[in-house]
Amino acid sequence: SSGINAENGWFHVLDTERKNFFVLVDRQICRNKADSYFKKNSSNYTRLKMDIKDIDIFAIPEIASYGKVCVACKHLCGAATDLALVSASRADRKPTNVAIALCCHHLCNWEMYCGKEHFYRYFSPEQFYVLTALSSWATCFKIEELRTADQGFIDNQVIGFLDNPDAFVQATGYLELDRTFKWHIGRCAKMLLNDGRAAFMKKYGFRLQFTQYVDVVISPENVALFCCNY
Repeated sequence: SSGINAENGWFHVLDTERKNFFVLVDRQICRNKADSYFKKNSSNYTRLKMDIKDIDIFAIPEIASYGKVCVACKHLCGAATDLALVSASRADRKPTNVAIALCCHHLCNWEMYCGKEHFYRYFSPEQFYVLTALSSWATCFKIEELRTADQGFIDNQVIGFLDNPDAFVQATGYLELDRTFKWHIGRCAKMLLNDGRAAFMKKYGFRLQFTQYVDVVISPENVALFCCNY
């Protein structure tokens, strides 16, 4: 579990029978609000203060005695999501569920991106960074001020940027686009980056689904990834 607030009801729902074991992962020192909840309710848990890239969930001794594993994350910005998926992919035959609220695709980087194999079939690493830059447009505008846009036009714009990464980096030929088109292009870029992640998890036997869990007016970062390998 990463980025989950104990006070929002998550742990209370998951731990009603005190039969679960929670692993909390933090990269840096935090207020440890969840610890007080666990201690008060005599729950089983451990807190690991380490970089998520170094964790192997299934090497944690306590995990071995449990039948299923659930990886739940939010605010795993950019590359941190890829690192979490890599860790979850090591499940082998252990029944595993994954729920990640996706965000901050502009912070993804090629070295840590888990979808390289799939991405290479269509794009280059240079185009990867075009997509990460484009993805930031999905969170730059007030949704109420936008209008619907022709998807064919959006697709052509994205293809144009990818076909000429140098022109995009030099900021030529796209600044005239209005905010509606930029927003739709940003959403499209996020989807393309998520497709690589989906292909990576499918390779390891996971079924998956992307879900818009809240209206985009409430949050432009409104897509969650759910995976299951059983």
